[in-house]
Amino acid sequence: MKVDVIEKEGLKREMTVEIPAEIVDAAYAKIYNQLKKNAKLDGFRPGKTPLSVIKQKFKPEATAEVVDELIKEYYGEAIAEAKLEPVGTPILSNVDIDEGKPMSFTLGIEIMPQIDTVRVENLKLTKVEGTVEDKQVDDLLTQIQKEQATLRAVDRAATEADIVFVDLKPISGAVEALGNTPLDNQEIVMDGENTVKEFKDGLLGAKRDDTREITLKYPEDFQDKKYAGQAVTFETTVKEVKERILPELNDDFAKQTTMAETLLELKLKIRKNLEKEKESEVARTRKKELVDQMVELNSFDVPDTMVDSYLNGVVKEHQQHNPKANEKDIREKYRQTGINTVRWYLIYHRLAVQEKIEVSSEDTEKWIKNFADTYHMDTGKAKEILAKTGRADDIKDGLLEEKVLDFLADKAGK
Repeated sequence: MKVDVIEKEGLKREMTVEIPAEIVDAAYAKIYNQLKKNAKLDGFRPGKTPLSVIKQKFKPEATAEVVDELIKEYYGEAIAEAKLEPVGTPILSNVDIDEGKPMSFTLGIEIMPQIDTVRVENLKLTKVEGTVEDKQVDDLLTQIQKEQATLRAVDRAATEADIVFVDLKPISGAVEALGNTPLDNQEIVMDGENTVKEFKDGLLGAKRDDTREITLKYPEDFQDKKYAGQAVTFETTVKEVKERILPELNDDFAKQTTMAETLLELKLKIRKNLEKEKESEVARTRKKELVDQMVELNSFDVPDTMVDSYLNGVVKEHQQHNPKANEKDIREKYRQTGINTVRWYLIYHRLAVQEKIEVSSEDTEKWIKNFADTYHMDTGKAKEILAKTGRADDIKDGLLEEKVLDFLADKAGK
């Protein structure tokens, strides 16, 4: 067998393989013999059809089977001989085959980058405050108190602490994008974090039956392009203004939340939850800083095949939430993120080999136990669920990434 490789752009390669004539003829002979045994042709008994007739009748079918068989058999050997590590599905072209002569074919492939040594010098981590302040506990307790409040209609002007119920009718601007559809009985929480500022400002001081025009401006980079940079004016009619009647903060309130039996226990539980969230935030910040630095420090081409696979997932996720989302726009927007994500994946796997970082069976068992405890099941049931979902490799890969990040954090001095 003869193998020639031509380097193309980036990680793309064109590999031409030539298989000796005697191997080709042997493959043809094998296929013809199978056809001869099974052929049912007029004028001949089963198994007695002359080979010349078989060749004349079934040459195209035989050739297709020989090509398929020889490529499957010799592709791996050709890759090994060329010392390539392919990724994705090869593209077959230029197949030249006939009896009595060598067979040749060309495969367009993409290969994994060769990373000799992963650089880890001069890493730095920003110090992130990990403590939870008393004010954070009090703020969250207040939020829970608001959620447990009862609402009472009032006949006065709306304040920043109220909840206003309105009917919205788009009357100008990007009306067609909204379908010119009225939105009745919309709840506007005046002090809500996610409430649009224009509605907060526009409804402050409004009373029941008041009608106001409120204009909402969508940002230029808004995900849905038909709204991006557009303005919509709503005719806003106030149906009702309601105030919160807050429950008293005591042990009965704690029981009402079903989170604790006493107010002190509730505060301690809130603090513990906030501490866990803070730990997760610190871990996310640390990971982002380390990954960004490693990707910048170790720059190399990554396979388009892997980037495309990442982008396929991003497109699918976006279109699940918005079926009209533009695939081309999504791919352009997230392409660099995809490149960096793939590069980091290749970096931490290579670094694990370089530094002999491994995931032990004990590491995996500990993760599964934590998973089981979180969802209140025994480890046997947890393993059964994970096996059915095919997550075993993902778990191991995630643990490996965590270990590499710990190694890098040590290098950065945490």
